[in-house]
Amino acid sequence: MNRNNFNNNSYDNGYDNYNNYNSYNGYGVNTYNASGVTLADFSRRVYGWMAAGLSITFILAFAIQSVLYANPELLVQFFPVYMVSVVLELIMVIALGFFVYKLPSTVSLILFLVYSVCNGINLAPSLMLAGADKAIWAFAATALLFGAFSIYGIITKRDLTKLRPILLIGLFVLIIFAVLGLFFHMPALDLGISLLGIVIFVGFTAYDTQKIKKGYEYFSGDGEMLKKASINIALELYLDFINLFLYILRLFARNR
Repeated sequence: MNRNNFNNNSYDNGYDNYNNYNSYNGYGVNTYNASGVTLADFSRRVYGWMAAGLSITFILAFAIQSVLYANPELLVQFFPVYMVSVVLELIMVIALGFFVYKLPSTVSLILFLVYSVCNGINLAPSLMLAGADKAIWAFAATALLFGAFSIYGIITKRDLTKLRPILLIGLFVLIIFAVLGLFFHMPALDLGISLLGIVIFVGFTAYDTQKIKKGYEYFSGDGEMLKKASINIALELYLDFINLFLYILRLFARNR
């Protein structure tokens, strides 16, 4: 996350790194309940980890923002902490994106929670720039949009994996526009980036939500793999929420 202090947009959040479930042979779609974990249990675990990560991130971000806003002289001391957090965040998202199925589930969970802490530190300047009032409204709008499209991902009968190439192309276009936005400060371009980012990440929200059932179907024969899958999907949904929030915040704070 906080790839830009909300003026620049970057990585693909590991969507490319969620390897085909088929690469884990032996856990087929007919192994329901073989691990003693139901789909409902698995879903609760995914959303539970996601909610824990988001709670850590936003509580910390709003707390730091409040302190910095009241004591701007602390910005100088905060900057080294921010830079270290950015580096740690990048390392951990790469580790989770590529090695989540190879690491013990406990280690993956710890990395995810530490990543949430780093994200909270890195998100604080964006909240400060936008203003706490706009950040609160942006959070509420994000929760509504995320909830609506997550529900859609659960109830739809359509196979949303077909959206993946379109979403990745859109993400690539978004990155190009964001880079242009660094050099050409045009209100229309800034508005377009915000709207395109929102569209892309509500799409990813529905797409990643559908992975809950698919992940359960492929890994339900192995309790440890289910734990790892729940952390990985929770991370992807967490990133969807964070990125969606940043683009909505950017839209709300365009005049700041």
